[in-house]
Amino acid sequence: MKHLFHFIQKRLSLRLGLLIVFIITMGFIILFNFLFSHGKEYLQKVAIERAEQLLDNTAVRINGIMDDTEMITNYLAATTPNHLYPDSLLAISRRAVEKYDFLTGVAISMEPYYFPEMGRYYSAYSLRQDDTITTVREGPFEYFEKVWYKTPRTLGAASWVDCFDDYNEGTLSSRDILTSFCCPMRDVDGKYVGSITTSLTLKWLSESFSTIKSYPNSAAIMIDNTGTYMVHPDTAKLYKETVFSDAAPESRSDIESIGKAMIAGRSGMAKTIVDGHDSFIFYRPVERAGWSIAIVCPASDVFRRYYQLLATVWIIIGIGLLLLLLCSYQIVRRAVLPLKQLSNQAQLIADGHFEEVLPASTRHDCIGRLTNCFIAMQHSLAKSVKNIRQVNAELEQRNKELAKAYQLKIEADEKKNIFIQDMSHQIRTPLNIICGFTQVLTTSRDELPQEDVDDITFRIMSSAKAINHISRMLSTSSIGENKQSFTYLRCNELCREAIAAATLQKPDNVSIGLDCAVSDDFTIYTDRKALRSILDELLDNACKFTSEGAITICCQPGENDTVVFSVSNTGACIPEEARDRIFIEFTKLDAFTEGFGLGLSLSRHTARQLGGDLIYDETYQDGTQFILTLPRKVSFL
Repeated sequence: MKHLFHFIQKRLSLRLGLLIVFIITMGFIILFNFLFSHGKEYLQKVAIERAEQLLDNTAVRINGIMDDTEMITNYLAATTPNHLYPDSLLAISRRAVEKYDFLTGVAISMEPYYFPEMGRYYSAYSLRQDDTITTVREGPFEYFEKVWYKTPRTLGAASWVDCFDDYNEGTLSSRDILTSFCCPMRDVDGKYVGSITTSLTLKWLSESFSTIKSYPNSAAIMIDNTGTYMVHPDTAKLYKETVFSDAAPESRSDIESIGKAMIAGRSGMAKTIVDGHDSFIFYRPVERAGWSIAIVCPASDVFRRYYQLLATVWIIIGIGLLLLLLCSYQIVRRAVLPLKQLSNQAQLIADGHFEEVLPASTRHDCIGRLTNCFIAMQHSLAKSVKNIRQVNAELEQRNKELAKAYQLKIEADEKKNIFIQDMSHQIRTPLNIICGFTQVLTTSRDELPQEDVDDITFRIMSSAKAINHISRMLSTSSIGENKQSFTYLRCNELCREAIAAATLQKPDNVSIGLDCAVSDDFTIYTDRKALRSILDELLDNACKFTSEGAITICCQPGENDTVVFSVSNTGACIPEEARDRIFIEFTKLDAFTEGFGLGLSLSRHTARQLGGDLIYDETYQDGTQFILTLPRKVSFL
């Protein structure tokens, strides 16, 4: 050790190198401690924002499902009183479950002895079990005391009910726990005659929510207004345990506080111990149903990258300091150059002459080493000047690009203003119809003939459908990809359904027909909702641009095991100069055309998601024809 000390003392370059390394090391320690402490806070903030965003998106998805369920139920409650016959109620119940694949069951339950010939009980119930839908007349059992019947009757208004076990011995029952939306049903005189109940399975909701993963080991849970688990990674706890009974002793007080906050409908974040590990719990309410959703993220997952980065940085710092020590020693050892040469050369550099370099020194003392170091510095300075000139050239080029981008922004603003004006017009027109006819019904319903009331009701429903169509197109355009559910469909049957929906809005002097090129049992394996959306959009456009004549939809086999759907009409052809633009978003043929220019672009996008394509048939001469080609079977989901 003594010899090493004397060795260092005799070498100035080594001592200076060690001093430099020591100072830099202290600076690095202070700087990195500061940066990493702030980095940890930043990662925690990012984790909170990420979880909150995920919870917000999940709440939007759940509210979307609930919106659809409420809309369907309210629609059934409004239209079913026009068909209060035993067989009609069975058909309505079954048709609702068939049409909306996210519904598990639909029950239309009547007041005691509403149908005297049927006895005290009459409840038309359709239940989806796997791929089978069963429709029965329930009973006899006292469903009048069931929460899904009693709640809307007592409140006199529609409401969601807590999860319940649907099992009744000897009746058609779901094997899963259900949650339902119940709506009272009244006759034309406003008298309560029964209720309509639409149900979702807790299992389906759990599977949809549990797929959420903000981190590799995170978990999603959902509780009702009593703290009972509705969604949990351990399915054995569903509807059997509460957030309070499941808490570990070391975190019971924290979990109880979090559980009370969730039941109270508050949002927030808390840090506690879950399964023996430090964890973050992020929660927010689903206010409409009184539920609350939460994501549990282990702290080790949140800060995993932080700890990995910390270890990596310290390894790099250690290697860097060792290299720095070697470089410092070499630099200091060659640090002395002739002062006069350095002065003259410095003046040349001040005058801008970077290319004239001193000759390399052959001396081995401090002066010789300083000269060579100065030469290296001059080379670096010349390179820096060159880089600066290059950067200036790049900045000039970027300024040109920014000017072009600014011009594009101005054009985008113009398109945005046009779009907002179109949207305002398209929504204002049906809203004026709804408001006007609603005022008429409010003030003069008893004085109007029934056919006028029916016509006004039809016009209100058509306007509401137009607004809903606009909303659906805008939502589909902003959200993007949708989850697909493939199944076997009968092509002719699907075409007839699309024709039936389009018949309500076609002009009186226009006919809609099906050209059957395949048998009724000819099927295609695809997503029903997506295919219907394309056909509905094509038929809607055909009705919009055909003032008289005929609209024809045809289904026929295509090449390479494909199915070809075509929708043609006798309206005007699309001008040749506009055909390249009809599939571009927000593009319309002229400013007076109804709509936003979204329908065809979304339809083509949906067709390509299904593995096919949508094109305009330029060879068709009798009007306008669009051709949709889809694979009959697909090997992907």
